[in-house]
This record gives sequence, structure tokens and C-alpha cells, in this order.
Amino acid sequence: MARKRMVDPSIWQSEDFSKLSTLAKLVFIGLFSLADDEGRGRANPTYLKSSLFPYNENLRSTDIEKTLSEISSNMSVVFYECNGSSYYSLLSWYTFQRIDKPTSSQLPAFDENNKEIRRLFVEGSPKTPRGVSPKRIEEKEIKNKVKEEKFIAPTLDEINKYIADKNLKKVNAEHFYQFFTESNWVDSKGNKVKNWKLKLLTWNNYGNENAAQKKQTNYNNYEQRNYDNLDNLYANKGG
Repeated sequence: MARKRMVDPSIWQSEDFSKLSTLAKLVFIGLFSLADDEGRGRANPTYLKSSLFPYNENLRSTDIEKTLSEISSNMSVVFYECNGSSYYSLLSWYTFQRIDKPTSSQLPAFDENNKEIRRLFVEGSPKTPRGVSPKRIEEKEIKNKVKEEKFIAPTLDEINKYIADKNLKKVNAEHFYQFFTESNWVDSKGNKVKNWKLKLLTWNNYGNENAAQKKQTNYNNYEQRNYDNLDNLYANKGG
């Protein structure tokens, strides 16, 4: 039986949440109720429709799929596909949920560097819902254009502001900034960071700033440091 989940009262004052349609708001809250103890769940629209709205015969799976696209664009949720199945991961899960004796997730964790995992609801994805308004398409084109531009490292002030906006309590801005500045924004696998906000949310989920602080001692330069286990905390968390 699924455990009880908490919906933080501050969600009703969230500007990001306010951008969602009424149906998308219900589905987003439903994702919390269906998520496992690590904030992951199945994102198949048919499954979500039958689980969240079993008695609503007028609601279609395509309606649910459209709300997932909305949620992906506005909330701290990542939707992805692995081995033909769709999943979601709530990136701020540990900020708003307190789990007593959590059970390990049986679902694969999202890893942007894993070639077997494909992120959903991005430009060119066959899973992108049809029938989106022209304004919505224009907004997505602008967002995707920004993503394709050259990565610009954030300032410490920008990191602090994002932490405050998202109410992230398990990550230290200075530790995060120092770690990636010294590594030239390259992670432990040698990959350039593409989305520093996503990295920041990952650090918050697993308290990675503590590990980074312990690693940053007794070394003369970056090449001598060994951060192998830092990003792997996220990659290996799933079952």
C-alpha cells in the first residue's frame, strides 16, 4: 500500500505551480501520492489516468500526456524513458517529504549521462504531445534555443537565489560553486555540465555538498582530486 504523502501549503503561492492548468495541478499532486520512497514513479499516461481518475470516463490518456508536458516545463520534475517504459522523478522530493524507514526504489534513476535513458518532453521527442497552442510552441522554442546556446557558468549570487527560490535546504551554495568552478564545470565522469540547476537539485536531494567538502582536502590541484563517488550517488541510487 502506498504511503501517505505531504503537500506543502506553500505550493499554492508558487508562481511555477500557478502556471499549470487545473488538470495539470491535480496530476502534479497525484505524482506525489503515487511516487515511491525515492520520489520516482511510472509516467505512462494510461496508467496515470486509471490510477488518478478511475471514474472519469470523459478524460483521455492524451489529456494526461499534455499535463505531463506542462509539468515538465514548469515544475522540478524530470520525465524519462528507459527500456521502453516511462518514468518520472521528483527532484525536490527530499525537500518536502520526510520518509521514515524508506524502501529502496525499484525504478531506474534518471541519469543524463546514461545512453539507455532518454529524457521526455524535449524538442524532437516523439512523446511530445500534439495540439499545443502556438504561444506554447513559441515558448518551448525559446527555451530550447537557450538550452542549445553555449553554457554560461552561474555566479554565486545566482546559485544563492535559485536555492532560495526553490527552498533547497540540503545544499550549500559556496560548496557547490567552489566544486564546479575548480573542475571547470566538468563532472566526475568528465562530462561538461549542461544544466547547473539540475545539478543543484541533485546535490540537494542527496546532500552532496558534504561529500564534496570532504574531498577538497590534502590536494594540490584538480587533477589530483578524486570525485568518483559524488555524481554516482545520483546515478546508482535506483534499483
